[in-house]
Amino acid sequence: MGGFLVVPVFRAFLVRCRGGDSMSARLERAVLAAAAHEFLRAGWPVAPGAWWSPQLQRYRCGRPRCRTSSPHAVDPGVGPAGDRCRATVAECVVKTPTEVDRWWTGHPYALLMPTSTGPGVVDGTEDVVTVIDERLRAAGYLAPISSSKVGQAQLFCQQLRPGQELWLAAAGAGVLLHGEDSWVTLPPSTVRTGQVRWLRSPQECGWRLPPAAVVCDALRVALTFRARPVITGRSG
Repeated sequence: MGGFLVVPVFRAFLVRCRGGDSMSARLERAVLAAAAHEFLRAGWPVAPGAWWSPQLQRYRCGRPRCRTSSPHAVDPGVGPAGDRCRATVAECVVKTPTEVDRWWTGHPYALLMPTSTGPGVVDGTEDVVTVIDERLRAAGYLAPISSSKVGQAQLFCQQLRPGQELWLAAAGAGVLLHGEDSWVTLPPSTVRTGQVRWLRSPQECGWRLPPAAVVCDALRVALTFRARPVITGRSG
C-alpha cells in the first residue's frame, strides 16, 4: 500500500495550528494536506468536503448552521451563518498549494474528486473489481484501487464515459460508474464507514491510469461472470 510524505507538511502545521489542538488532530490534518498536495501535483482535481465526526455521528463542514447532513463539498461562498453548502464538488476544487494549506490547516476536510474532470471510477463489490483488475493486469495495465468499507472497492481509470446500456447493466449489478457529473471520496479521508484507504495506490501505478475502453471491456466480462447461475448438485 502506498503512502504520502507527511513529515515536512506536519512540521509546518505544528507552527500554524491552534495551541489547543491535540497532536492526533494535527497529524490527521497534516496527512490529509499532504495527500491533497500530492493529488494537486499529479493533476487530480480535489476539493474540501465534509468530514465524518465519530463523536457527533454526523458529517461536519465547519459551517455551524449548515443543514446538509450527507457528504458534500464545502462551499467557499457560504459564511459562518449560511444554512447550507450548495456548490458542486467541481466548483470547489482547489487550485494552488496555498489553497490546500489554507483549507486543511483548520479542519480535517475530506478529499473529494470530481470525476467529470478527473479520473473515472468503477465503484462496486470486491468480486467485480477483482475480475476487472485481473483482466487489466493480463493486458499489462495496473489500476489504483481504494476501499471505504469491507467488501467494496473503487477502481480508477482514465475519464469514464460509458454508454447508457453499460451504465444500466452496471447499475443493475450494484456497480456505480463515476464519470460526468459525479465524484468520489479519496484516501485518506474519513467517512461514516471508516477511513478510505488505498489497496493499490496511484504511486504504485506511477500515476498512470488504464484506458477507459479497456476497463469497460473488463467490466462487461465481470458482469457476465456475475450473471451466471450457480448450479448445485443434489445428493441421492
